[in-house]
Amino acid sequence: MILNQLMIIIGGLLCGSLLFGSFLPRIFKKIDVTELAEDHNPGTANAMKYAGVPVGILCLIGDIFKGVLPIHLALHLGLETGSLFPLVMAAPVFGHAYSLFHHGKGGKAIAVSFGVLIGLLPVNSDLLALLCFLYILNSTLLRINPHTRRTRITFICFTVCATALMLLKRVPTEFWLGVLLLSWVVIHKNSLKQEGKEITAAEEVFN
Repeated sequence: MILNQLMIIIGGLLCGSLLFGSFLPRIFKKIDVTELAEDHNPGTANAMKYAGVPVGILCLIGDIFKGVLPIHLALHLGLETGSLFPLVMAAPVFGHAYSLFHHGKGGKAIAVSFGVLIGLLPVNSDLLALLCFLYILNSTLLRINPHTRRTRITFICFTVCATALMLLKRVPTEFWLGVLLLSWVVIHKNSLKQEGKEITAAEEVFN
């Protein structure tokens, strides 16, 4: 069981390290979004902005799928109760954020995090529903800006609520630990430094 988990962790890191937002715009539009974007982020939003919506959608699908794949495989093999399953959940997120193929540089790991939670279906749907609800709440009713601040607050609230679900026995401990790990990565990648870059870019647009 441990060997299988280790193999999936390595596979998750490698899958996560494939930055679709970086190489698909190069293939289809001959552009490098990391050079064009103010935040140099190879993510879906920048791919849509600079390479067009169709390419951006392909990037989004790719980022989600690379989160789904290792989790789905682990569940298929019955590894969800293993001690290393939290690392299985975190591996594609860490790979995307600190890509092995891009010298440790990567994206903000939001779409791939959703992919990991989608991969938990149908074993657990509470975590995916919770993260969707928090993002919608913070994006519409509360309207937290800029995006990096909204993401940090969302994932901090996500960890708190996931802890409550774990204490209520709605979420297994292994899933909860995986949430803590992947949330830490996302929060770190959406740091105050990144927020400052977003604000600076916005100021340049409106000034």
